[in-house]
Amino acid sequence: MLLAAAALPTAPALAQPAWRPERAVSIVVGFAPGGGADMIARGFADWARGAHAVNAVVENRTGASGSIATERVARAAPDGHTVSVAVPSPIWVFPQLERAPYDPLRDLSYLAQVLTQPCPLYVRADSPIRDWDAFIAAARARPGALRWGTSASRGFAEILVSTAMRHLNLDTVSVPYRGGAEAIQALLGGHIEAVASSDFGPALGAGQVRLLVESGPLRIPGQEAVPTFRELGYPLSLSVFYGAIAPAGLPAPVRAWWERAWLDYAASGAFRDLAGRMFGIVAPLDGAAFGAAVREGHAGFGRALAAMPPA
Repeated sequence: MLLAAAALPTAPALAQPAWRPERAVSIVVGFAPGGGADMIARGFADWARGAHAVNAVVENRTGASGSIATERVARAAPDGHTVSVAVPSPIWVFPQLERAPYDPLRDLSYLAQVLTQPCPLYVRADSPIRDWDAFIAAARARPGALRWGTSASRGFAEILVSTAMRHLNLDTVSVPYRGGAEAIQALLGGHIEAVASSDFGPALGAGQVRLLVESGPLRIPGQEAVPTFRELGYPLSLSVFYGAIAPAGLPAPVRAWWERAWLDYAASGAFRDLAGRMFGIVAPLDGAAFGAAVREGHAGFGRALAAMPPA
């Protein structure tokens, strides 16, 4: 009888209870309000309140190409109450150019990817620069005069477009801002001639900007006449990703809850509507696939950076 009693606990009896947030969660964003990562974070927060009765608060920690926000997440307790919307700059770029206070491959949990997005160079709709060839001609006619803004200093867009400018031997001026929304405001206000960023969707939808060239490898939905860096044979052409990350060391039930929540959000009508406004492609990946893609991209970006001439 004692042996029978000892055998009573079964796998279901020992299974851990499902986890859910016990208090408000912070969704940390590394860029100013109004940009792509911020829109995704706020959209998830609204969806989570309705779908899971979770109080999610968006926390904007701007600066250093999104690395301040990423450090905040990497140093947070792995209890499931701090996550972030990740983009390439603080994962692929900043840690390979500067001494980052975190290791993107060791100090973070990759929960799910939800979206990929173009990152074009664009001008005001009323600009005399009508297409990419015209931009090149204007830059050659006025060396050092054309100014183009980005969402962060030495961020993803700046590296890709600067690489193209060097490849073409163009003398232009990169002007970093604290987010794509600020760069677009500067463009619309006439302070710069162009912007390279992934958060162009609302301005394009409002008829305020015109796209010239896409820095990634794929043509932009609805803008198929816009050429890509890959088609043009430029040395660096990569896609922007958006995904959810958390501190390393999350317990399995916590990781599972967040992965499921983000994938469910990516499947929602609200997210599809947001993706359409951002000219993004809904591209969900679970945590394992997202982590593998991040590691592969990190290695590829490192090789590209090593081959770049000095700035």
